[in-house]
Amino acid sequence: MHITDSIIGDSAIGRGSRRMICLPIELVDSIVHWLLATGRSFSSISAFSLVSHRYRQIALRRYYGILHVQSVRHWFRMCHIKGMSDWVRSLGASTTVFRHKVDFLAHFTSLKTLELDFSDDGLSTQTSRATLLFRNMTAQLKTLKLTHLPCIDLALLSLISTRFPTLVTLELSCTERLDERCCWHCLEESSTCCVHSPIPEAYATTDILIVKVCKALRPLEKLETLLLGIFLSDADVLVRHLERCAAIIIPSPRTGYYSAPPFGPDKCAICHAEHGPAVRERERLASDMLRQLLPSVKAVEFSSWFAVEAPMRVLDASR
Repeated sequence: MHITDSIIGDSAIGRGSRRMICLPIELVDSIVHWLLATGRSFSSISAFSLVSHRYRQIALRRYYGILHVQSVRHWFRMCHIKGMSDWVRSLGASTTVFRHKVDFLAHFTSLKTLELDFSDDGLSTQTSRATLLFRNMTAQLKTLKLTHLPCIDLALLSLISTRFPTLVTLELSCTERLDERCCWHCLEESSTCCVHSPIPEAYATTDILIVKVCKALRPLEKLETLLLGIFLSDADVLVRHLERCAAIIIPSPRTGYYSAPPFGPDKCAICHAEHGPAVRERERLASDMLRQLLPSVKAVEFSSWFAVEAPMRVLDASR
């Protein structure tokens, strides 16, 4: 059994005498894990890390096991911490924080999970950004999560499957880019800046989309979980929703008036009635087809306007 540094305490034999208490290294590691579970600030383990050099190494290894890079400045600081890259198992950041020192990513040889936010990228920069970042990453990733993508195209899928052949979990999503926080104009504008519904413009049918996706992902023989954050409903589902609902609630911050926040087809009773059952059946068939073409995949998920059957809002056109 590996033994950690000794802890000196009062002996049960007599006051003033001292004895050495040795803790298994596994127990010390579990203590640090518990301390960080209550809050991932370094202050929760700072006192512990000052006990000894060995305790500090255990504390730092646990603390930097999950690293979320907050800014370019934060990334610069991380690059100067000796040994830090060997401790990181999960790395998350916006793609733009790696504008400088991108080659330092190659030092993260123990990395298993990578989460990247593409919010600051557009359709014209997505491929070049992904190519630059991926070629500096270890090929032994197990989990890859890309959010706020401008689009999920075959070029991206092929790049991923070629660069990371050992992936077990792959999550790609672009539907978060739809902005329902401000007004109807912002929702409509954001819908034009990403390919959230590739049928039928990019792919004529769902079957064609699934076949091409599976062909691009075929090298991922260990893939078990796949999330594709795109809508399988036709693109005009959102277009019709905007034409109908946004026409009723015209006032917005841009016109000088404020109204209730916009909402998507998922909260529209009319959209549910017109499209819900057919889209849910399309999603079910697509999932079955994908699992047949990629036998290793056990769980499949798509973004959906109509995952919940019950509609949530009805607009009153008389207002």
